[in-house]
Amino acid sequence: MTTTTRPTVMELLKASTQDLHDAAENHEFQRDMFKGKISREAYAAYLGQMLLVHRTLEGRLTDVRSEVPVIGRIVASHQYQAPYLLEDLAFLDVDPDSISPTPATKAIIERIGRASPLALLGMHYVLEGSNNGSRYIAVNIRKAFDLQPGRGDRYLDPYGEDQRQHWAAFKRDMDAEVFTDEQQETLVAAAREMFEAISHISEDLAAL
Repeated sequence: MTTTTRPTVMELLKASTQDLHDAAENHEFQRDMFKGKISREAYAAYLGQMLLVHRTLEGRLTDVRSEVPVIGRIVASHQYQAPYLLEDLAFLDVDPDSISPTPATKAIIERIGRASPLALLGMHYVLEGSNNGSRYIAVNIRKAFDLQPGRGDRYLDPYGEDQRQHWAAFKRDMDAEVFTDEQQETLVAAAREMFEAISHISEDLAAL
């Protein structure tokens, strides 16, 4: 008799979003940023759009953390990236109040505003996981703009050498929870929405 091992929620999320993860990662704007081939202005524009996304998502997560136990057990304030984005934008002399959302950013912000707590967690999974790859983007961005570590690159490399440790802790906390099939579907659908949003934001920025 053969038994099938049920995938963990993190395994499910990875497998169920791999196509959109790859699409977002391989967008021309993202590839150019990875190579350090974008202008300083384009880099600042990217950080500005991500600030709007993170600030909205993290604000909603903060609102529900005390009321939804699973969010409180998984989401920690040190995972919030809006403060790092504000640091980077200040370094680049960008006034955060001057940033206007692109159409794609506006759409995902509106979606976040009406998302359920579990959907918020699915979106957070995408952005927290993006730190794994953005560390490598940071290397070439530093070279391109002659940045010192921690100056204008905090969003791309928030945890430094502790990245692996932080991701392992997030995975452990997610996998420690028991999600129903319906809840898992909610997480996956929301994660896919966020990956699609990142691709669409990249498209908007490439057109600027």
